[in-house]
Amino acid sequence: MELMAWIVITASLSLAGIFLNFAALSVTFWRGKAESIFNILMSHFVAINFAICLVNIPIHVFMVLAKHHGYKLQSYICGPIQFFFALGCAVCNWADVCLSVNRFVAIVFPHYYKWWTSKWVNLAMVALGWAVCTAAILPLAFGQAGSMPILAMGQCGFLPIGKSGALVTAVVSYIPYGIIASASLAIWFRILQLQRANNRIRTGDAMKRTVISRRRLVVARMLLMTTVWSAICNIPWGVIQFNFPYLYGTEPVSTLWLRTVQAIQYGFSPLVLYSTNEDYRRRFRMLLNRAFGRRIPVGGINTVSGTEQGARSSHFNSATMKAELD
Repeated sequence: MELMAWIVITASLSLAGIFLNFAALSVTFWRGKAESIFNILMSHFVAINFAICLVNIPIHVFMVLAKHHGYKLQSYICGPIQFFFALGCAVCNWADVCLSVNRFVAIVFPHYYKWWTSKWVNLAMVALGWAVCTAAILPLAFGQAGSMPILAMGQCGFLPIGKSGALVTAVVSYIPYGIIASASLAIWFRILQLQRANNRIRTGDAMKRTVISRRRLVVARMLLMTTVWSAICNIPWGVIQFNFPYLYGTEPVSTLWLRTVQAIQYGFSPLVLYSTNEDYRRRFRMLLNRAFGRRIPVGGINTVSGTEQGARSSHFNSATMKAELD
């Protein structure tokens, strides 16, 4: 009974994640703003979540189903399958790093922003993230620093062992989480400093800078919340992996729920974007309007509060939007 509940719930969550991430791709890579480097980086982040929900999670569900119905699964298939699953998870973390670094340079070191956020520099950052994650995870596929065995219920496992395995875990999880959290907090404190300085000056330029700073604060909060969301979802895996690994043998069905938590993490991360960014919510409602052919209030275009929205003209709205996204 528990096994069938796991299959139904995990498959359903994965399906919901496919829809949410596909919608988020349309929202982040929005027509007319696709030239924005930040949106390209955000679309890269969402695309990885989409691929995990579309391919990686369902493969493991099908493997468990096959084992349940008596099919004999060969252990060697877990090398490539789990490699790509772990690679997707790790690259997703480093994609979040790229987003955080982009905003960090834009706000803390604006004089270097034009060079640092050029298309080729950011593409190089994305490629570096893929290269680092591949180099860290590939040895496990060949039995070095750990293993990728087939577990009792038919799913593949990711089992780093020893100091080398701990280094792999740090590269794919702890280091990117630390970078993202540090960058987000630095952005937050810098924006608050700029707001305090601008609040003491009541000129038109200072008020414009204050509005832009508030918009950037929304982005910083969004990046920090995605990190918090990922960290929370990874706590169960880390606790069992490093403190109770024997549960994979003694409680094989119960440990399958770790995969369900991953489906929640990657499938519902767009909800974090929507909950922290009003502009993304507006675009998502527009997609629903088109999909279902009915009128859903889309609200304002800004990512700041409704009071601030009503206080500014449409000309100033478009100017601040461009300043934030470029």
